[in-house]
Amino acid sequence: MPFVILDTCDQCGECLPECPIEAIEIGDPIYVINDTCCDFEECVAVCPNEAIVEESEVESSTHEPITD
Repeated sequence: MPFVILDTCDQCGECLPECPIEAIEIGDPIYVINDTCCDFEECVAVCPNEAIVEESEVESSTHEPITD
């Protein structure tokens, strides 16, 4: 299951070197994960803002966490 980056991303850059396939790209105003994401979890572990989550955990239209 691919990951997405939430609006809490502050573009600190910690995740960029952790992705072995360079699926994280600089976006505006936050980083984005492209379609090549292969579910490596290294980026999740280093994100200081916990802004990288599994796509199934967010509403696709808002990229905000689902809180039921």
